[in-house]
Amino acid sequence: MMADARSYAASLVEESLGLVRGQLDDALRQDLVDELSSVMRGAHPDDVGRPFIEERMLSVLSEVRERALERDGFFARKARWPNAAAFAVCLTHDVDNVSHPASHIWKTRSRFGAADLIGGLLGVVRLYDNVRMISKKEGEHGFRSSFYFMSANYPLSRVRKASDAIRDGGWDVGLHGDFGTHDSPEKMNEALSRFSAGLGFRPNGLREHYLKFDFGKSWELMEDAGFDYDTTVGTNDRLGYRLGLASPFHPPGPDWTPLNLLEIPLTLMDTTLWGYLKRTEEEGFSDCIRFVETAEKTEGLLTLLWHQEAVRMRGGRVYWKLLQEFKTRGCYVASGSQVAHWWRVRSLPMVRDGRLIRLEGDPPKDLVIRLELAEGREPTVRSGTVEGRGSSRSVRPKRGFELEVS
Repeated sequence: MMADARSYAASLVEESLGLVRGQLDDALRQDLVDELSSVMRGAHPDDVGRPFIEERMLSVLSEVRERALERDGFFARKARWPNAAAFAVCLTHDVDNVSHPASHIWKTRSRFGAADLIGGLLGVVRLYDNVRMISKKEGEHGFRSSFYFMSANYPLSRVRKASDAIRDGGWDVGLHGDFGTHDSPEKMNEALSRFSAGLGFRPNGLREHYLKFDFGKSWELMEDAGFDYDTTVGTNDRLGYRLGLASPFHPPGPDWTPLNLLEIPLTLMDTTLWGYLKRTEEEGFSDCIRFVETAEKTEGLLTLLWHQEAVRMRGGRVYWKLLQEFKTRGCYVASGSQVAHWWRVRSLPMVRDGRLIRLEGDPPKDLVIRLELAEGREPTVRSGTVEGRGSSRSVRPKRGFELEVS
């Protein structure tokens, strides 16, 4: 069993770091294999505030890099994100509700500004239905995000027009699982049937309600239901990395064979800030920036869950500042489906054939290969371009790409 776990860990690390196939050799320590296999089977890390497995993988990367430069005179790996962006942000929104009665609005009136409160009480502002407003403001920055609709909490006919409109604009619409869908195939199938009948298509992405998850059942259930990706695995009461990872991965099946399903681990949820941790807006924004900086340090992914009902509320309105922050930092910002698609097309193997390095397949648009050279070495690239000078270069491969260093 541990040999299988080691093989799984090696494939995950190799894909995540963008290494040449087989380049890990003995750089993969057994304690990293043990840590990774433990969290994949549901063990709770003591500290979720830092991506500890991601940090361990960066140590592996450093060792592989040094060994390659000494032995071969160069080191090449695929950058994680399109155009070698420093880090990535996945924008997601759960749609738990789209309306509440005036009595609820009045009871929770301290959450809203005066104008929104009056508009909501008069029925001229839909305080809890902000899908179109969010997509409009995201679109102004050039961003796309994911919205996960529930199949049983409200009539899907109420959100059909909004769903159609944002999907036409390139936004991602997925399923927000109902109670029990995380461990019951029957309930999952019922939810999928309601969703498909109500919105006219079958969803590719999923997040479970309240982040419900069973490490012994959920991933396989999602795989069997035909989902392309899930983005459930995170924590309600703490911010951070439930699995120690800040990058997508294929979860293991019972025999450690990677599933086709892709997991996009959740990092930060708005209700954790305002509900569990009782942060002020200033404190909550600072927490968000701390995780942005962690993503930047690790070339990682920050997956943000911001409930669409919250953006008019105190606390929730911080979302608009975050969008501007992402725009300023120039990171890769995408929906769950965009992140999943990129990770899959990026995963085409990079192999070494004698003195040549090549890709097994056509490289996706915006793929960058990071190339580091020992002193006196120069690259020759067939079907691609080389950018930069000195010891660090960026290579943009094209169909038929080959790299040789002399």
